[in-house]
Amino acid sequence: MMRREHPEQLRTFLDAADADPELRWYAIADSAQAFDLPRAVLQPGRSVRCLFDAEQGTPLAGKAPHLVELPSPSAGEPAWQWILREAPHAPCLTVIATRLGFDALFAQCQAASQVVLPDDYEMFFAFWDPAILGTLVGQPDDTTLYVPGPVLGPAQIAALTCELAGWWYWDRDGGLHALATMPERVEPAPLPFVLTQEQVDALVEASMPDHLLYYVDLNQRHLLDRIQGEAPYRFMCRAYDEARMHEITGLRDQVNFVCAKLIYGARFDTDPAIAALLARVRAGRLTFTDAIAEIA
Repeated sequence: MMRREHPEQLRTFLDAADADPELRWYAIADSAQAFDLPRAVLQPGRSVRCLFDAEQGTPLAGKAPHLVELPSPSAGEPAWQWILREAPHAPCLTVIATRLGFDALFAQCQAASQVVLPDDYEMFFAFWDPAILGTLVGQPDDTTLYVPGPVLGPAQIAALTCELAGWWYWDRDGGLHALATMPERVEPAPLPFVLTQEQVDALVEASMPDHLLYYVDLNQRHLLDRIQGEAPYRFMCRAYDEARMHEITGLRDQVNFVCAKLIYGARFDTDPAIAALLARVRAGRLTFTDAIAEIA
């Protein structure tokens, strides 16, 4: 299916470039979300490097984020044509404008790509994911966020956006958002970030509707056709809230809860017998697996 470009979104980037011609332009492009990245936005003579330091063409690089040097915004540039056509439809890319050179920005991004958890365990930190970036900084105009945030503190946001003139991402509905950077008076936190348990819990919570959608799509894709009148992601947010209300915990049971809602449709919400079973689940007297088995 052919996707249309968004010329009105190009204007946002053109205006930023006109306001400061000295800006350099970059993308953080995730090849795990779009197989033709970073190649699709890489122009001859421009720099590219995997944030995980994997060599281009290796299996790891084929499933990893890359920092890519972009030409200045222009309707005639193939890289920008691809961005405006594809990025609104998939969480694959964010755009950065800064006066930093490639190596300096890469070092900053790579340092931010690791975090230390409360138990001192280190792991990758997917700040480049458009589905998470807004939650990290508390993007006020993004109504698609399940957890509005901000998850990061002011000093951490300052470190993440240090010396960036602009950072843009697309939400789940294809809307373009410009991150607000922290005032220069905020002292940036050291990298890598050390996350609190509260921050870890918020990030796990923020990703839950996406996980539910992923597993339903993977195992029962046909059920998604039953979602009427709202986007699948929004349905997952609502269903996840209901699952928690019924004290249904564990990803497997929550996925099964979503599938049950889709299979039984309106009956799931109106049938007194189902309501009685869910009340027993909520009270801890019945597992959700056993409740599903009792639904005729």
